[in-house]
Amino acid sequence: MPRWARGWPEALKARAARYALQRWLGPFLEEPLRLEQLGLDLRGGTGTLRELRLRAAAVDELLAGAGAPLELREGCIGAVTVTVPWAALGTEPVRLRLSHLRLVLRPRE
Repeated sequence: MPRWARGWPEALKARAARYALQRWLGPFLEEPLRLEQLGLDLRGGTGTLRELRLRAAAVDELLAGAGAPLELREGCIGAVTVTVPWAALGTEPVRLRLSHLRLVLRPRE
């Protein structure tokens, strides 16, 4: 766990994490993040977001910019789990796991 977060109460850590995640991911989500969707274990280096509905137009804009031949019509993610190896950051990978990913795609016109 990073030194800056050691003395913080758990509720404050969760609110700070939700604020940061909402700021970065908010444009790509249909609804604002709720604390109930967030699971944190900073000491263990894991965080999970559950039941995310994607804002199709925002995600599709990224796909179009990358030249993807498919267009996103609808999408949702059951859970996203990130594992950060605090003790070996920079030498071990940060892991991202998606579960129950559902995307409705169609060929780009």
